[in-house]
Amino acid sequence: MPFNSYPYFVFLAVAVLGFRLLEKNALTTRRVFLLLASYAFYAWWRADFLLLLAGSTLVNYALGREIEQRRRRLKDRRGFLIAGLVFNLGLIAAFKYGTLFVSTTNDVLGIGLPVPHWFLPLAISFFTFEQISYLVDADAGKTANYTLLDYALFVAYFPHLIAGPIVRHGDLIPQFRQTRAANDDLATGITLFTIGLAKKSLIADNLAPFADAIFNAAGRGQALGPTDGWLGTLFFAFQIYFDFSAYSDMALGSSVMLGIRLPVNFHSPYKAASIIEFWRRWHISLSAFLRDYLYIPLGGNRHGRGRRYLNLFIAMLLGGLWHGANWTFMLWGGLHGFYLSVNHAFRRVLRGRDVPRAWALPLHVASVALTFAATSLAWIVFRAPTLAAARNVAGGLVGLGNSHVVSFSPLAAVALLLLLVVVWFMPNSMELMWRYRPALPSPYPDQPVEPAGRLSWAPTPLNAAAYGLVCILSVLALSNLKPFIYFQF
Repeated sequence: MPFNSYPYFVFLAVAVLGFRLLEKNALTTRRVFLLLASYAFYAWWRADFLLLLAGSTLVNYALGREIEQRRRRLKDRRGFLIAGLVFNLGLIAAFKYGTLFVSTTNDVLGIGLPVPHWFLPLAISFFTFEQISYLVDADAGKTANYTLLDYALFVAYFPHLIAGPIVRHGDLIPQFRQTRAANDDLATGITLFTIGLAKKSLIADNLAPFADAIFNAAGRGQALGPTDGWLGTLFFAFQIYFDFSAYSDMALGSSVMLGIRLPVNFHSPYKAASIIEFWRRWHISLSAFLRDYLYIPLGGNRHGRGRRYLNLFIAMLLGGLWHGANWTFMLWGGLHGFYLSVNHAFRRVLRGRDVPRAWALPLHVASVALTFAATSLAWIVFRAPTLAAARNVAGGLVGLGNSHVVSFSPLAAVALLLLLVVVWFMPNSMELMWRYRPALPSPYPDQPVEPAGRLSWAPTPLNAAAYGLVCILSVLALSNLKPFIYFQF
């Protein structure tokens, strides 16, 4: 049930109404209602995989409780933690990576192992990572003896279930038991949801046909010319920006209507002046997960510079592979691991050196432009169906081909210019809504969300009329329905 669909609008209205009717006088019943609604949301896609979600929840909850009890009794719990990690990683490996690994083994070794063709369960990457974090935190004594109902709702809670944000148990479960005098929550949530719907249906979905045409041509082996190479790269860079930003707004907005806050997951990443800053603004919950549950356990920066760069590279390599069973995703993660290592090394070289005040603004502008260029180039391998297709698009950037799929026009130039103005100079949705606390703060203290000042939203009749008009236009554009990019992960 995609967020940008009529069935979801009806479902969300029923879920919000039912939850609010039960909010003050039936705390347990409202949690049961919300869990059943979340399971119905997941089963809408494929009911049989609801058994996988429920079974994974039960196994992880049982392992987590056993780890908690053994920790209190000072008994060995390592075997249960390892069993949980093997179970979760085994599930995701079997369903998501089995075909890739077996086919690659056959190609490399020239053998004929039977290639499995599993149907990928929706959201398995997200609910698997969330449950891994629960087990690791249980081993560290950071969990709180949750009931099965609370834990199951944490895993299945529909606003974050399909494509994140990757939520920590401690951020979400306590909110299930709270009642809020949230007079503005409904208006705040609807407005944030409307902003996301507009980004998706009015911007991202209208960029998709152009990016798809160019990358599909590259996948068919066409050697693209410079126009197609640059347009494909830039159109997709903006498509995925507005697509993922839209999903994040709609997920957070859906949750705010229920009086529950999810973490900030998107904070104007193209305004970043470095790759380090980019990853503190793009898919924030994923980068924080990789930092806390992979990079730091690998040793972080505690064992010298060489080991630090290796740990960064491994974390981003696996983060890339997490996105999908394709070597293009691993290459994309490896590129960002390389970018991060270079960024940290450059910062070390410049440490302690003062920058003249007159240079500050030009250097910042150059840094933002360079970061945008680096991330846009990396998006090529993220979007391309194969490495050969990525090579065709990249070759087009430097004029190695001469095919023409999309013609450059003044309209395309104006569109790209307007998109740059929006992503670089306009306040984002979190900044517009921040006075009404639409999300939990960022886990990165150096990247706080600040209110947009005079442009900040407020529940006034004028704003209601303006955003109502935007909502109508966005709903009318749903005939051009396209799934969210992150739904495939």
